[in-house]
Amino acid sequence: MNEDLHGLEATNKVDWVALAHGGEYLKVGIAQTLEWDGSDRTLGLLQAKWSTCLAFAAGGELRKLYPDHAALPWKIVLSCQSEPDERTKEFVRRAAETTRQEGGDFVIDRQWETG
Repeated sequence: MNEDLHGLEATNKVDWVALAHGGEYLKVGIAQTLEWDGSDRTLGLLQAKWSTCLAFAAGGELRKLYPDHAALPWKIVLSCQSEPDERTKEFVRRAAETTRQEGGDFVIDRQWETG
């Protein structure tokens, strides 16, 4: 894996972990580093990145690394600088269902709206 890759292209890494404002839950972050172009490549990268984050959070690594916050719920957060295309939004909707079955959630942080 190229060490220079980050964000969506670094599919085997979690981009960041943070405590949500107010401390209600832990955020496992995915950073948008490519434009949402609806391509199979971009969607495939997001799917792989989500899978890595889900394994990290649901598999216990998150709680092991952050034991002081182990009792908190968690969310995978797709941090977007621009609005995702429809294919990406549909993937997030479907992946959110699976994520909820694993005890978390998957949401889009709409930074383009708050600018």
